[in-house]
Amino acid sequence: MPAPTNMPNRRTQPARILLVEDDKNFQQLVASELQEQDHRILTASSIAEARYQLEEADARIDLILSDLRLPDGSGETLLAESRQLRPAPAFIALTAFGSIAQAVELLKAGADNFLTKPLDFEQLHICVDRALEYRQLKLEFEATRHKSPEGDFHGMIGNSPRMRTLIYEIRKVAATREPILLLGESGTGKELAARAIHAESRVSAKDFVPVNCAAIPAELIESELFGHEKGAFTGAHQKKPGLFQAAAGGSLFLDEIGELSLELQAKLLRALQEGTIRPVGASSEMTTDARIIAATHRDLRRDVDEGRFREDLFYRLEALSVELPPLRERSTDIPMLARHLLERIGRSFNQTTGDFAPEVIHAFRAYPFPGNIRELENIIKKMLVFSEPGQNLDRTSLPPQLQQMLPTQSPEARNTPEGTSRFNVDPPFPSLEQVKQRYLRHLIQQVGGNKRKAAEQAKIGRRTLYDILDRDKDSQ
Repeated sequence: MPAPTNMPNRRTQPARILLVEDDKNFQQLVASELQEQDHRILTASSIAEARYQLEEADARIDLILSDLRLPDGSGETLLAESRQLRPAPAFIALTAFGSIAQAVELLKAGADNFLTKPLDFEQLHICVDRALEYRQLKLEFEATRHKSPEGDFHGMIGNSPRMRTLIYEIRKVAATREPILLLGESGTGKELAARAIHAESRVSAKDFVPVNCAAIPAELIESELFGHEKGAFTGAHQKKPGLFQAAAGGSLFLDEIGELSLELQAKLLRALQEGTIRPVGASSEMTTDARIIAATHRDLRRDVDEGRFREDLFYRLEALSVELPPLRERSTDIPMLARHLLERIGRSFNQTTGDFAPEVIHAFRAYPFPGNIRELENIIKKMLVFSEPGQNLDRTSLPPQLQQMLPTQSPEARNTPEGTSRFNVDPPFPSLEQVKQRYLRHLIQQVGGNKRKAAEQAKIGRRTLYDILDRDKDSQ
């Protein structure tokens, strides 16, 4: 057997390789040779052991290097099974009894290469590098083929447990024709969720019609929703269909439904229960089949208790409700979301973009974002406006409220190359108490100094808010 050969000029990154070989001495020799190239080697002596390794939760295999003659069957069986994995590993077959006809059949079945024993180790390294390189190219191609990359659900970005639960709920409620109520703080993406529900529903080919109930003057909202007849009021020079008619057969999204008057709530309830509406000035009702998706950032249950929202309408909507998590409760999604926003904003500005420095991502994840995704988007817009095209966005680009979330760097860390810096922090991160205090100070500023509103937004009592702020004063 040729002596092992060192290959210092490798083109591929270290990979996870499953070596399936029943000859223990040969297995150890090949494993040692591949480990010299920094590959991580998992071993198996049979098809059964190989299956176990492939089923392990953390065993994402990049390449299978397998003998064809194994104690419990042929390596061709393992090749066929490996083609069903997603993503499928590369596969190189080994045998001491090879023929050209057998090699051709293996390549047709999906193997990347075919090597005969005794091995030429230089040839082994070349084949391993080529197989891994080709697999990486295939993975990159597959990634660009799909409209929605992993973590992108109809424009909703993230794959945290909270997001996966939300996507599951959206798919479930979308399958019905019942009205849906979306709950969540301002800026959490309720309109995106409504559009996702429409896209997943059986009426996705019909129109999605959004309306912000808080943005239309009270004297015009009824006419906008239900339409009006000619002469129904001053200025009504001709008949006009409303948004219910525009959304016929599709979805009508009523954002900020909690802002509707009690009188209009009663008319909306009739549309939900009876499927009929009456345009302003009309003498008869007309049917509607628009599917209603409503949304609010308000606590409607409390509004019902205080007489600001109809109880019957609340229970009609609340039967199928979906709550969107605030950004601070899915901080693991922030790096992916921030880069998605950066790319999208860059396209809208016709500006090439770099990336975020690691400390910026750290600050994003530490900051509580009371304005949620909308606040993150506005921050990135400002950072991009004041940056040079293609420039990476570092700590100097951050606004003051996020500067407070940065770890302190030692002089030694400042002199280390970007991407390898070490944070020497005392303490390493802000204490939980400090984060609470910074969050509440910023929140109070965002709501114009109104501490009652700040306490409501933070979902804590005013006494708790005052206690935290008092402790802040004592520590200064």
